[in-house]
Formats: sequence, structure tokens, C-alpha cells
Amino acid sequence: MMIAQNGALSVLALAMQPALPPVDDAFTTLEPSSKWNVHYADDYCRLARNFGTGDQSITLLIDRFAPSSVFRLNLVGPPMKRNAPDGTATIRFGPDLPEQKLDFYMGDFGERQPAWIFRSGVYLRPAPVTAAGTDPAPVVVVDNDEALVTEITIGRPLRKPARLRTGSMKGAFAALRTCTDQLLASWGVDAEKNRKLSRPAKPISSPATWLKPSDYPPDMIRNYQPGLVQFRLVIGEDGRARSCHIQQSTNPEGFDAAVCKGLMRRAEFEPALDEDGRPVVTYYLNLVRFMIR
Repeated sequence: MMIAQNGALSVLALAMQPALPPVDDAFTTLEPSSKWNVHYADDYCRLARNFGTGDQSITLLIDRFAPSSVFRLNLVGPPMKRNAPDGTATIRFGPDLPEQKLDFYMGDFGERQPAWIFRSGVYLRPAPVTAAGTDPAPVVVVDNDEALVTEITIGRPLRKPARLRTGSMKGAFAALRTCTDQLLASWGVDAEKNRKLSRPAKPISSPATWLKPSDYPPDMIRNYQPGLVQFRLVIGEDGRARSCHIQQSTNPEGFDAAVCKGLMRRAEFEPALDEDGRPVVTYYLNLVRFMIR
């Protein structure tokens, strides 16, 4: 498997993979039309691959903003075109993992290619259903889940489900982890210490109070423009936010400055502690959704 890192190619030696199952006529089956590509950006890592060609082609984009089991998912290509501004898709990561229902926005990518931009962080397994008003239950991550992803099935709202024949994604996810470890070093954060925290940075006030309705950019309100902004704060040993960075945004010119201005003014933390109980530099990631009701 070839992995592209900012234009430089490196070769990963992978074990021989078992043959993929036969094509099922109930699905539009899309074979890979590119190699896996890992993009090393300043604020995130992107795993990408193209499947199919022409009007049936779909590009799979998996983004991670730090070492984690969660990722952001985008699907780009002609099959994603639809008139509704948003929707819910059924996605299955591998034949042995449960199907999920995931909400998405409609958007454009690159040369105005239609895209499904999924609203929330995604795991290979669905999040447990919890009662309203209670904290969400943690997603159980199984060690071999990445190897079990040999195909990704996209159901509704497609008229005919599409199946991306990925082959085992164990090596691709391993390359993505290498990238996210390097991200932390570029931020001045010790990845090893942060893997062994005895306590992560803890918000003193509710993050829901850090941005106010008055922070919604007036031009975006006038245009009925929603927004989705992924941000990162670097938190010092004193618990204060040292810096704010926008990792991804659906409308950078409209929302980015408003998000960081509000966060640097109001975000407060108890500092993270290393395995010996000493304060340590860390990071905090979250997502802001701008919506007009």
C-alpha cells in the first residue's frame, strides 16, 4: 500500500489480505480508483481514497484532529447530489459491524463537488442510545475493529446503496495514527505524557456558555448561513488557553474569528495532570455548530 505524505510517497508493507467477498447486485459496488493518501496538515490529518469513476465516483475523507478513536467523515462525489439541505445517512463500516444512522449537512468540496459533511464525530461502532438529559455512554472500541472494516456501505438516502470496497483498513488507520502523534509535537504538546494523563484538562465553566448568540456573525444571520467549526485550544500548566486554532470550518471567512475571540475570552480550565500529578501542557478539542431556528 502506498501512503502519500504531503506529496512524498512511502511504502507500507502489509500482510496479505483475504479475498474480498463477491459483488452483490443489490448494491452499486465501487472498487478503489486511487491509493490511500494521508495528508499531513497543520491542524488535522486526513485519510482519503477515491472509489469508482465518472458519475458513480465517491471520495472517502476521514479526518482526525488529534490521537483518538473518533473521526470526522465526509463523502464527496456525484452520488451525493440532492436538493435537501441536510439529511440522515445509514452507514456500515464493515460487514461485521452494526449499521449507524448519521446526520449530515449538504456542502461543496473542491471544484464544487457535492458533499455530505457529517455533523458529529464518528466511531466505527454506533454510540449507545441514552435517555434524554443524561450523559452519553462511552463508545466501546474493540481492538480489531479497524481490521474488520473491509468495505463501507452507504445506504439511505441513496436510491441504490453503494459499497466502497476498501479492503482491510488496519494499515490505513495505523498511518493516520502516526500523523496525529506528529500533530501534537508540532503544537508543543508531549504526546507520550498526554497518553498517560491522570486527569485531562477540565472546563471550569460549561463549554456551552463560552459562545453567546451575540457571537453569531451578523452577515451570517442575514444570509441564514449555518456553520460548523472544529477548534483546538492549547492549555498551559496554569489551565489558561494559550492559543486558539480553527482546524476546519464550513465558512472560514464568516465564523472563524468569532469562535476564537469568544473562546479566548471565556474558556476556563483546571489544568491537566501527568501520571505523577504534575500540571502539563495539553489541548482541548470541540465543535461549534451555528444554527438559525
